[in-house]
Amino acid sequence: MLQLNNFDIDDFLANYWQKKPMLIRQGLPGFKTVISPEELAGLACEEGVHSRLIIEKDAEEPWQLSYGPFDVKTFTSLPLTHYSLLVSECEKWIPELQELVDCFNFIPKWRIDDLMISYAPEHGSVGPHLDEYDVFLIQTNGKRNWSIENNISDKPQLIPDIELAILKQFEPDQQWILEPGDILYLPPKLAHHGVAVGDGCMTYSVGFRAPAVSDIMDSFLLEASDNKLTDERYFDIPLDKHRNPAEIKVDDILHFKSMVYKLLDQSVELWPDIVGKLVSDSTLSDDVESIQCKTIQQASKILWQKHPDSKLFYFQTGNELRVYHNGQLFKLEFTEVNLDFCKTLCNQYLISVSDYYDILSKSAVSLLLILINTKALIPVLDGE
Repeated sequence: MLQLNNFDIDDFLANYWQKKPMLIRQGLPGFKTVISPEELAGLACEEGVHSRLIIEKDAEEPWQLSYGPFDVKTFTSLPLTHYSLLVSECEKWIPELQELVDCFNFIPKWRIDDLMISYAPEHGSVGPHLDEYDVFLIQTNGKRNWSIENNISDKPQLIPDIELAILKQFEPDQQWILEPGDILYLPPKLAHHGVAVGDGCMTYSVGFRAPAVSDIMDSFLLEASDNKLTDERYFDIPLDKHRNPAEIKVDDILHFKSMVYKLLDQSVELWPDIVGKLVSDSTLSDDVESIQCKTIQQASKILWQKHPDSKLFYFQTGNELRVYHNGQLFKLEFTEVNLDFCKTLCNQYLISVSDYYDILSKSAVSLLLILINTKALIPVLDGE
């Protein structure tokens, strides 16, 4: 089982998380890439795989960006240096990488976005830039030089007329060369630049999603609408007959705001579902083998695994468990067995129903069958 080395979780959470960068020398000693550069290129040629190719110096205009799926010809015509291949959501396509993602379970699972793998030859880079999210950068093959600039303006200038958000000016004040096993943590909005040193540079990036306020408000309004709380219409405050009919007065604006405040006050009990549905929202791809089950007896004969796109989390109250699965909600009565079952569903990649065959409540069985029949859980096939 993979575990982080030379790493104090309490110290990290108190002093580094979302505050400042942290270099962890040999945080994963001996960890090697599970995919070769050629296999990564092959993955980038597959439909449904999110991949990008960034070439810095290969044409009249620098910083060329293209999106996959690619074909073999793309990779046979690449320059020898100054390019990067990036493939996102690799934990979906390479299940054994889930063990690596689980090394960071000291951060809530619903915060984790994906694991991206990048390959670069000598001088390969994506340019100096800012990210809106936290990231752990794990060096698995070759070397990469990372430099950061701590004091950057809130609105930095970008290189104009290119598709990439690359900083026009970058003046680093710290830098490190990472070797296989080293990890660099970077908080959001910290200017950084990673450049491959020599050939065969592979870096794994575990990124954390950070919903925008607009995403939260969208989820809030959707839940409030489903509960008929947004149907109320504007109504006038007492009117003054002497007012100018074209004027919007301060009292009018305050009245509009009061209606929103009232809606927020009425929505207090909805917030678990607002958050749960937002962070678990996911569309399940159809390109998986599935089995329909009508009874737990059928389900118990099969070993199950989470669909690669599936997201399951739970919220616990005094007498209820709310399970959020891919944007949907299922309520369970609170029992120790149901709580243990929820933790298994949400935390484990493989699910053995036989472990719960005789002890699950009827509602928990219903949840299990819903997850199976909606493909949130899929069978483990021979050879997997």
